[in-house]
Amino acid sequence: MLRTLAILLLAITPLAHAQLINRVNVYGTAGKSMTNWHGQADLATVNFEFDHAISPRWEFGVALAPMTIEQPRSWFGNEFGEGNEKVQAIGTALIARRNFFTDSARASMYVEISSGPMWSEKRVPASTSHFNFLSSGGVGVVLRPQQRYPVIVGVRFGHISNGGYSDRNPGLNISSLVIGTRFRR
Repeated sequence: MLRTLAILLLAITPLAHAQLINRVNVYGTAGKSMTNWHGQADLATVNFEFDHAISPRWEFGVALAPMTIEQPRSWFGNEFGEGNEKVQAIGTALIARRNFFTDSARASMYVEISSGPMWSEKRVPASTSHFNFLSSGGVGVVLRPQQRYPVIVGVRFGHISNGGYSDRNPGLNISSLVIGTRFRR
């Protein structure tokens, strides 16, 4: 998994030199799914986001996100005492973000949408598929947006689904907290 991440990061380096990337956001997310009869899943990611701001208000980008998912080990929940399992996964996504109050020195707000594929070492949710899509929407605040390293704080609501790729497609709905920073060229 780490080797794949390193290769993808190296592949993006030429894009930064070609001026196609003018912002890099690095942030962590931590969230939980809704509890259902299968149990509850936890998701933690470190996102590396490579953006191009086409105006002060709009930016588009690509994200790379290694993640850890803790989920019920069985499709049938914990009724058989099987407990939870940790699953390593990696996802990519296309991102569109709309910024508001971009002239403010204290804080600006944003809304975003993203979607892309993810691959996991074990099936997510259990008994479904290694291959899924993670689509999300979020809102947040960029504190001190004019500074070299502003702080990003937000919430994100995501859905993990295999899109009918496997026989079972229950999906997971995840609510996450986002905290990170931005590096600008």
